[in-house]
Amino acid sequence: MKVYSKDEWRNLKLLVTFSRCYSSVNQRIYPDIKAQGVTETQFSVLELLYHKGEFTIKEIIEKTFSSGGNMTVVINNLLKEKLVMKRRSEDDGRVWLISITEKGTALMEEIFDKHLQNLKRAFGVLTEGEQMIMIELLKKLGKG
Repeated sequence: MKVYSKDEWRNLKLLVTFSRCYSSVNQRIYPDIKAQGVTETQFSVLELLYHKGEFTIKEIIEKTFSSGGNMTVVINNLLKEKLVMKRRSEDDGRVWLISITEKGTALMEEIFDKHLQNLKRAFGVLTEGEQMIMIELLKKLGKG
């Protein structure tokens, strides 16, 4: 059986703990969204458009940390469900602008308050101070 150093073991343990935590939190915050037939990625696009307005596909990819190939499928599915619409940019006809529709807005208004409640329940096990520390630690970890 392979023996790992203390540092290696700690790093492996951190990865497993982080992965399990991420999975557990996702299971608690997304059930109401999934019940509406919306994926996590679709929700992140709808949430962006709902709160921030119209964006190009490239901007949506950057702001939702998604891949280009996946985003095309996500946008097409949202278009099919009439939750978003697209139009050509007046400044550059090669660029498509994506915005949320009335149907998409109605869906977000229906599920976003529940989403906020789910977030509060999921993160409520931490004090406000612990939440702020966790935010800073995750930012640091994300920067590498």
